[in-house]
Amino acid sequence: MNTEFARLPVYFYGYDDIEIFCLSKREQLVQENIGLILGILRGGAIPALMLSQMLGLPVEFVHYDRREAKAEINNNKVFDLVDTCIKEGKRILLVDDVAGVGYTLANCYEYLLSFVKDESLIRVLTLVHHVNSRTKADYCRDCTSVRAILPWERYVTSRQCLDDFVKAEAALLEDQRYKKTLAIDDSAYPLNLKHEWRVDCHVEFKGDHNSLFDTIKAVGPEEIYCNNESLIGLILDEFPFSIMYKTINNKRYRISAFDQ
Repeated sequence: MNTEFARLPVYFYGYDDIEIFCLSKREQLVQENIGLILGILRGGAIPALMLSQMLGLPVEFVHYDRREAKAEINNNKVFDLVDTCIKEGKRILLVDDVAGVGYTLANCYEYLLSFVKDESLIRVLTLVHHVNSRTKADYCRDCTSVRAILPWERYVTSRQCLDDFVKAEAALLEDQRYKKTLAIDDSAYPLNLKHEWRVDCHVEFKGDHNSLFDTIKAVGPEEIYCNNESLIGLILDEFPFSIMYKTINNKRYRISAFDQ
């Protein structure tokens, strides 16, 4: 793991965010006259399927072997769909989760271009884009200032990833396995927390903002429960990449400065 990248503020990019982002691009993609959506497995599968439903278009997939740095389409019917798009002047939307510094998207793009031949017929959409990405995405969310963690990346499973976290000194090993959640107990604005909403730490707020901020820094939570509206604003100003929830009538409502 790149140490500088590991030091960026963490932003948990949830399924709701993915849906909102895809919906926000729907009208533009309709104007693009897209005829086929190609998702890069595995990360591009979910946004590609979402976009297929939103646009009413066929969706297929590109397999990518990272060890061999090789892109491949295993379903021969996909080539017929591509040929139809070319004949009708329709565009093909290549979808991946991240346009990062690696070669996955770049190699898949070059593979697609090898038989489409015309760059103007290819559009690229990614959920996450960095300023130094090798491939320019036509539709993306700029996450250069944060370390965006997608839902399928939240739980570290490989030994190599675990080792990378330790080497980068990003956090303690066990702290990287799961999100941490903090609840702010305020007698004037009580929380109503369900048992299934796991909370790692409770802190009582008695009016001392500096003490509260010190506690938040020490705990390092990704999610915070708080019902004090003015306090929520102060916390998001100080910790803009935290995900906050208000609880009302046994329901929780998400508030994120990143989306404002």
